[in-house]
Amino acid sequence: MSRDRRAIVVGAGSNGLVCAIHLARAGLDVTVLEHSPRPGGACSSVEATLPGFVHDHCAGFNPMTVASPAIGELNLEAEGLRWVHPEMIMAHPFEDGMAIALHHGLDATVASLDAAAPGAGRAWRQLIEQYLPHAQRLVEAVLGPLPPVGAAIVLAAALRRDALLLARRMAGSVEAFGLDVFDGAAGPTAWMAGSAQHSGLPPSTAGSGAFGFLLQLVAHSHGWPFPAGGQGRIADALLAIATREGVRVRCGAHVDRVLVRGGRVAGVVLRSGEEIAARDVVTTISARPLLALLPDDALPRRLMRRLRIWRYATAAFKIDYALRAPVPWTAPEGREAAVVHVAGGLPELAAAAEAGARGEVPERPALVVGQHTLQDGTRAPAGQHTLYCYAHVPARYACGDDDIAARIESQLERFAPGFSESILARAIRNPRQTEEENPSLVGGDLAGGSYELDQQLIFRPAPELCRHRTPLHGLYVTGASVHPGGAVHGMGGRSAARTLLADRRLRPWRA
Repeated sequence: MSRDRRAIVVGAGSNGLVCAIHLARAGLDVTVLEHSPRPGGACSSVEATLPGFVHDHCAGFNPMTVASPAIGELNLEAEGLRWVHPEMIMAHPFEDGMAIALHHGLDATVASLDAAAPGAGRAWRQLIEQYLPHAQRLVEAVLGPLPPVGAAIVLAAALRRDALLLARRMAGSVEAFGLDVFDGAAGPTAWMAGSAQHSGLPPSTAGSGAFGFLLQLVAHSHGWPFPAGGQGRIADALLAIATREGVRVRCGAHVDRVLVRGGRVAGVVLRSGEEIAARDVVTTISARPLLALLPDDALPRRLMRRLRIWRYATAAFKIDYALRAPVPWTAPEGREAAVVHVAGGLPELAAAAEAGARGEVPERPALVVGQHTLQDGTRAPAGQHTLYCYAHVPARYACGDDDIAARIESQLERFAPGFSESILARAIRNPRQTEEENPSLVGGDLAGGSYELDQQLIFRPAPELCRHRTPLHGLYVTGASVHPGGAVHGMGGRSAARTLLADRRLRPWRA
């Protein structure tokens, strides 16, 4: 093994920091280079509107964070991180003033479903009680390295014949999954499909069933918690651990290209012209920006083409609000829920998603709304509130930002008459601004690429890259464009670190 113990990690999001911690604990000399002026990537928070109002920049809730073994083994709570666990997790209101709620507790969720569609609660209870004991194994199978042999075998053995039924439903659309479970009831199906919208996939798309079901199963097993004080607290905790392990984190350090000499990685060059030598480089950036860092012959032609044609999904058009009062939802459930899916019925939800996929801004966009200050008073001045809100739109659109904001606010007024009267200030972030702030988020796609089936598992981003190694010696890849994809879970970062350490014949750190 070479005595050169230098390693560089490009990107200080959750994957980058988790990766750096593992490399440093194995004895490597690690430098993390971050384009932005602050670490955190998707887990960051800012005072975007008015002083004293703390808004989450990208991620807003953390079901996969608390379910992730990679995060759990680092014990972020010992660094002062405190989780807020809402009991009423999500509400999905309908135009008639009714809403269906997703609670952490199964009984309350069943009651809400039955009130909307008699028999739907019983069907949900039967489904969740069947799979709830296996929720952690399912998460580990989905997020773990490929092939997921161990977790998948244990899960299949536990579920027996039901494993095939679950696989079929998860591989299909969330619309088909919901209609199957709820015996054709459209309201409960829309409630389930709203959770799949976090993936950006239309509800009729194959593979969206996995997102809708897994998010709601994890709501019952782990909740959808969030950190008191903002997502930046997660980055703070990871940064504290990394610093203690000797990792150097440099912000405002934009990597311009990867140095290749003698057929292997030799380090990186910053935009400033500074060269930083290292034997290994781990990148957490998404597929197309990675291609721009590499010499034309760094990877086989088919892989370079795969990165070049990587498909990004619809973008997040985000508005953060500072409010003088809580949102006056017509449905009482909306006034308590941490998350509100503003989408209406299934046809409207589908129409919004399909318009975005066609390159059109929906007239009635489906919204993901976060009401953190109902449970966390540290994020706003006393008696006032923040509101986290985004819609999926095309990366490029002909209308103006104010037009899109007006459509979003019209949706909010539709389900919460009088909402506009509570606004103190708002901050709009369009897809172009998102990419400027983080070039890895191409076109404002927070997921690092579409989650359609041909960009999942071994195809994320390619069979030769999905396990973090690349054909270029010393170059490793992780992040949202690489299995297991986006969200704040650190699993890809941990897996990339273990792969690199195995190649160096170093023993990985394990909790």
